Order: sequence, then C-alpha cells, then structure tokens
Amino acid sequence: MRLADFASITPGVPFRSRIESEAEGSVCVVQARDLSAEGQIDVAGAARVRDVPGSARSELRHGDVVLQPRGTRFPAGLFEGSDRPAVAAAPLLVIRCDRTRIVPEFLLVLLRLPSTQAFLRQSAAGTYVPQVPRQAVEDIFIQLPDLPSQMRLVDLARLGRREVELMGRLREQRERLFEVAVREIAKKSRKRASAPGFNLDPAGASTPRGPLPKTT
Repeated sequence: MRLADFASITPGVPFRSRIESEAEGSVCVVQARDLSAEGQIDVAGAARVRDVPGSARSELRHGDVVLQPRGTRFPAGLFEGSDRPAVAAAPLLVIRCDRTRIVPEFLLVLLRLPSTQAFLRQSAAGTYVPQVPRQAVEDIFIQLPDLPSQMRLVDLARLGRREVELMGRLREQRERLFEVAVREIAKKSRKRASAPGFNLDPAGASTPRGPLPKTT
C-alpha cells in the first residue's frame, strides 16, 4: 500500500522571512532543528510568533508526524501536543494518519527504517540541497499489519532504541575508566621513578642505584 492510501501529507506553513522567536508569541513554530534523532519534537524549544500565515487548518494535531524532506537524512518526529497552538514551517511535511488503519507511532518507526531512508535519498532531487518531492513521500510503499501488531512492533522498536542507548552509555563508561586507569598507572610510574634507589638504564629498564654486585 502507498502511504497516501491511509494518511494525508500536507506542506508546512510557508514564512516569507526568517522565523524569529517573539517574546509575546502565542504560536509555536516547529522547524527542522526541533526534530530530534530519537523521533521527538522539541516543542518547548521551538520559536514562538504572534501571527502565522494561513488558516487554523495548518495547526498541528496530537498524533501528527512531521517529516523533514530536505538534506541527506530525513528525520521525523511525533507531535504529542502543546500548551499552545503549533504549526510546522515549510519545507516540513505534516503526515496525518487514518487512525482506524495505522498508528502514528508505527508510521514514525517505518519512516526511520534504513530502507525508507534509502528510498527517500533516491527520490531526492536537486544538487545543492536535495529535497524529496511530496509525491515521493505519498508513494512510500508500506506493508500494513493490523493495529495490535503495529503496537507490538512499536514496543519492539522502542526496546531496540533503549538497547542502543544503554550500549552507548556502557561504551562511554569504559572509555572513562580507561582514561582513569592510564592516569593512575602514569602517576604510580612517576612515583617509582622518583623513589630513592631507582634509576633507568639507557635501554629504558629500571635498575637500582649504586655499585653492581660482585660476581664470581
């Protein structure tokens, strides 16, 4: 099935000038920088403006999936609500699912798959900043399980991301422990080198100071 068979894909709101956060802004503007690598949207850090071009139909709804179609990687994030109205700025695409057929969290998992990312890269046009046409996003082929199976697959993907996160932390801890071990060993070596009766021969081996013992 094509993605367009069970979801609508609409472009983000086009702003005529650079988006600058305003102190009295009442509308959150989600941009590409607000899409995290983990599939979340940083609404709290998004810019806020007073006026937004377009109509209220452009407002994001809970469960919308926002996709960045420009560049060489195409992050996506799930909009989980905000304490004020929010919109996605162009060139972002807003994907709104038919929830009787697909769970938004499952769509997010599918968009992050290496095979989907590869398809988007192949579909991108342009040399300076490649961009995926909306038609190509609509044509993403998806095998659609039933809703309970979709949720189980979402949980499985979440566990996989958690495993990667924990392995990354473990690697960082090993690196820190190795650095500590290097410093401690170097400190002990300096203490031994400065201890009385300790010297290094020209070859670098440690020898005691003083006359050599007589041999028979």
